[in-house]
Amino acid sequence: MVDINPSDLEKLERKLLQAEKDSAGKFTKDLLIVQNRLYAQLESLSWLQRRMAIKSQLPPLRSWATSPDVLLRLHAHIMATRPSVIVEFGSGASTLVIADALRQNGTGKLISIEHSDHYGSQTLGTLQAESLEGWVDLRIGELEAWEGEHLNPEDAEKPSRWYPVSLLEGVENVDLLWVDGPPGATCLFSRYPALPALADKLSPNAEVWMDDTIRQEEKDICERWAKDHGFELEYFPLEKGLGRLTRPGAQAVAPAPMPQAAVAVAVSDGDADHPERALGLDFSLPEGQGKDRG
Repeated sequence: MVDINPSDLEKLERKLLQAEKDSAGKFTKDLLIVQNRLYAQLESLSWLQRRMAIKSQLPPLRSWATSPDVLLRLHAHIMATRPSVIVEFGSGASTLVIADALRQNGTGKLISIEHSDHYGSQTLGTLQAESLEGWVDLRIGELEAWEGEHLNPEDAEKPSRWYPVSLLEGVENVDLLWVDGPPGATCLFSRYPALPALADKLSPNAEVWMDDTIRQEEKDICERWAKDHGFELEYFPLEKGLGRLTRPGAQAVAPAPMPQAAVAVAVSDGDADHPERALGLDFSLPEGQGKDRG
């Protein structure tokens, strides 16, 4: 028979109780993070829908799609600054949002660069349904080898590929460059060529916006762009992150204020963890949708 010291039992009981409290506390914290994150996106989506003049609904804005908080900021920025020429890499919901802002302004043009015929056709159909195709020059071309400077190592498993440079023919005086492609799975630092390819085609007060800066690759790209091309860089702690590069001394319009719920998410959820997955929640699109986006 084994003798058990009563004090050891008490210590074990206290440890078990503390572990239970810690686990419950973490679950509660994660639940609050998810709740705030969801509310922030619903709030941003609500404001975005009120701002836009489209008749039908927006495409799904989960998984690989640009988040509502970024789209809201993008729409507000375009209406405030009234850019004449916008270039985006990676078409989708952002194309519709940008085109709507241009139409409300009554001026400007979006040149949308896309690598996929499938997603390009979807984007065109969405624009046509809203009579917005006249505000967009949609250019589609399969990704090809990129011969210029790149952050992707020469001995990388996947060689550097990017949009055909021929798709940029005639592009000049770009006021806003919105970068949300090509997909991250293309190669390491897949979005890097965007600014080198357009550096001499930007207007004096041009801004460059990078989506998904919660990912380190996108941050590394932004920091390299800022260093090599003389931009000032700031990050916005939105759901998937946003990097904004501006010219030093340029007359920049202050960014649209973030909804309070989004601020709460930025404070309470500073890292890129996804507690919703640990809680058994899945916000991704059905299998097969968006599988080649990134």
